[in-house]
Amino acid sequence: MKNKSGICGRSIEDFLEIIEGFHGWKAPGVVIGGFMVDLARELVGPHLESDVVVETFHCLPDAVQLLTPCTFGNGWMKVLDWDKYALSLYEKKTLLGARVWLDLEKTCLFPHIFDWYMRRVPKKALPLDVLLDSILAAGRDILSHAPVRVTQYYGKKQKGRISVCPKCREAYPVNQGSQCQACGGRGYYDRLN
Repeated sequence: MKNKSGICGRSIEDFLEIIEGFHGWKAPGVVIGGFMVDLARELVGPHLESDVVVETFHCLPDAVQLLTPCTFGNGWMKVLDWDKYALSLYEKKTLLGARVWLDLEKTCLFPHIFDWYMRRVPKKALPLDVLLDSILAAGRDILSHAPVRVTQYYGKKQKGRISVCPKCREAYPVNQGSQCQACGGRGYYDRLN
């Protein structure tokens, strides 16, 4: 089941360089994510027009954005805050696809990966090169997959009507109420004037 030719048509070395340039460093989660996307694309067909649901905000969305046309911006990638290292790549029209996940039982055969993922050792105690060597040796052998039909979170999120907030004078979606989220006390920042 190992993919010896690389990841999504790229050599391992090229993929690691791409990760570093995009993510800032050779993040183990993005490397594993590369193997996941590669397997999912093989299972659904690399030339199908696909969308994806990613089940964590951590690292995996970056692998998807690097290896597929699915991004946050175009709406073809949905990210759920489930903190499960899994994704479902599916055909847009039929909603049929494949779910791929990091299988903890399989990672037991690769103790460095298991210990890293389960946070059983501090990052400083497991050198990055040792962990990456373990991930590259494991390849797809730490993954499981199953066919799926997506029943939720598919399709583009439609934009609704826009209005101008009477308080801050910024545009906002009308479906949020009589003023924008921030001015309604549900914002994430305070203006410092």
